[in-house]
Amino acid sequence: MHQKKEKENFREVISMEEYLTKRQKIREKERKKTKKEATENNSVWMWAEVYV
Repeated sequence: MHQKKEKENFREVISMEEYLTKRQKIREKERKKTKKEATENNSVWMWAEVYV
């Protein structure tokens, strides 16, 4: 797999295993972010209901 480095303008060749590991970490971060946003939204609605 080819992956661009941000600072340098060339592609690095990595193994499929490395690529899949990196993608898995990215997906885990996205899931955690989504869960956190959902929790925050629930608490906002809870306070809005208390206020009303």
